[in-house]
Amino acid sequence: MQIGFALFNGLTVGMSIFLVAAGITLVFGMLKILNIAHGSFFMIGAYVAYSAIGSQPDSTWQLVFAAILSGGVLAALGLVLNAGVFQRLRNIGEAYSLIATFALLMICNGATKIIWGVNYHSVSSPDALAGAVSYGSFFAPSYSLFIIGLGVLTFLILEIVIHRSPVGKIVRAVAHDPWMANLVGLNTSRIYALVVMAAFFCVGMAGGLLLPNQSLTPLLFESYLLQSFMVVIIGGLGNIRGAFIGAIMLGLIEGANFLMLPGLPGILVYVVLVGFLLWRPHGLFPQPGADTADRVEGMAETDGVPATMPPKLLSGGIAAAVLVVGILASTPFWANAGFLFIVGFAMVEAVLALSWNLLFGYAGLTTFGHAAFFALGAYFVGFLLRQDTGIPFLALLSGSLALGAFIAFIVGFVAIRRTSGIALGILTLSLGEILRRAINYSPALGSDDGLSGIPRPQIDLGVILVDLSSERAYFWFLLAACSLVALALWSFTVGPIGRVLIALRQDPVRAEFLGIDVRRYRLLAFVISGAVAALAGALQAPWAQIVTPEAASYLHSTQPMLNTLLGGSGYFWGPIVGSAIFSGISYATRTLAGLSEVVSGGILLVVVLAAPGGVLGLGSRFGRMWRLGAVRKRPGVDDLPQVGKRAVGRP
Repeated sequence: MQIGFALFNGLTVGMSIFLVAAGITLVFGMLKILNIAHGSFFMIGAYVAYSAIGSQPDSTWQLVFAAILSGGVLAALGLVLNAGVFQRLRNIGEAYSLIATFALLMICNGATKIIWGVNYHSVSSPDALAGAVSYGSFFAPSYSLFIIGLGVLTFLILEIVIHRSPVGKIVRAVAHDPWMANLVGLNTSRIYALVVMAAFFCVGMAGGLLLPNQSLTPLLFESYLLQSFMVVIIGGLGNIRGAFIGAIMLGLIEGANFLMLPGLPGILVYVVLVGFLLWRPHGLFPQPGADTADRVEGMAETDGVPATMPPKLLSGGIAAAVLVVGILASTPFWANAGFLFIVGFAMVEAVLALSWNLLFGYAGLTTFGHAAFFALGAYFVGFLLRQDTGIPFLALLSGSLALGAFIAFIVGFVAIRRTSGIALGILTLSLGEILRRAINYSPALGSDDGLSGIPRPQIDLGVILVDLSSERAYFWFLLAACSLVALALWSFTVGPIGRVLIALRQDPVRAEFLGIDVRRYRLLAFVISGAVAALAGALQAPWAQIVTPEAASYLHSTQPMLNTLLGGSGYFWGPIVGSAIFSGISYATRTLAGLSEVVSGGILLVVVLAAPGGVLGLGSRFGRMWRLGAVRKRPGVDDLPQVGKRAVGRP
């Protein structure tokens, strides 16, 4: 009987996930954009329905009406976003579209807090769905049967429309070859808009229909975000049949997790997903050409600087770096404790972002679970410092480097050989979630509360004992350590190996043709990146004096991505600039719930759409325009192009 209940609940969970994931499948199938903000749009749909019916719907029809209303509101929002965002994202790289949709997630989450507040709300099921249907000794909740029926009905409608109707044939033709579809007279822009509206209608309606199934909170987007992505990846990107099968599989795995590992809820899903991605990285029903598409992974074009900088630019950069370090060194003398903590936190996040950009900006790899290495280093040092083992602090930092490199080698050796592109990103995200959940249920590591009261260490240099217990002393040590790490990474990236990595990013196929072992160099970058990320976590633990499982969460993994893209992934110093900007925004808006996310997300979205090269890329572009304008203003310069044109035709 317990098995029957677990399977039934798993099927209910699977249908709930499918109702949310259907919209992601439609958007990717049409626009080839994996919409990370989909969970936030689901949350907005739930809040819209709640605003319409309150906490107690009078009838099932009222709940359905509220769901349709929220679907209509989200469809209108989708129309606006398609014109302003999604159509632009079709022309930039895959990684940048992921970052842009994450910026939308930040904006939506912040706007939700501003409009509806941060309090929890609950909605009861209508009276008609509050009971249960019995079959012998088996009881099935009426609301669960309602959700299962809606999931099956939604799949049948989408299946008929997409695969068996003239409209579906037109949509699939446009998705397969938009240029040819436009050539034969189809209005591709209108079709794109209609598909996006349909996807947003589905997610808005799902938010309303699933409203009695969970607590309404600004964190609701997390409930289905990762699971929806899992369903889409398992089924095959853009395949509605695969998404339906994947949702059922995922729900049944959840039910099996309840029976087999009741003390580790949710972890079996990620373990199975990792195994599945290593087995079939492109899903059950891969799109034609998926293998070929992922081989040429690279990144979108950026306005990056060359590996060898001119002497004048190099000397200017060194002078600027020395000036910044000098200003940071003076911070403890004039800043309050809160501001000093933010500056120290920003330095650590800058190192973490530099380590991630070694993969993205140089090796052309995109990972979504980079915070797992950060958490490994933080928990390693935090646990041993709390135990007062007597191990020198510098030895602990070296140990965190070695631990990060070792784990990164194991993960990278398997992952880089078997996956690439989005599959690699989801695989690393799943591994990070496995680590986070394992920490959550580990009493030795503090479970949900984490490790608190981590002491700041002392460094015994033999002739002198350096006491880092004060905030000021550890800040200076942190500044010195982060500066040395940044200098070491910079030396690595401008060297021969760094130039090889840039070649891999730009064209891995051609690099392989020239005899470069692509996997070997990417694995090297993965190992160094993981080691530096673990070192960043090790430096952070004594500074914050607390480490929680959220250090390994996927939301923390997105922070180095945001910092890098904002500053400019084509520039070594871009992640540092992005970290400084984001930290400044967070500090300035820290007392206003939601505003920080809206401002940060808005700035990031504008940068990605208007200047994919980031802030430094935008500055470089303006600098070139200014220099070109200055040259043209010189006497006689305007005549030079004409002279050149006349000279071309001369014998």
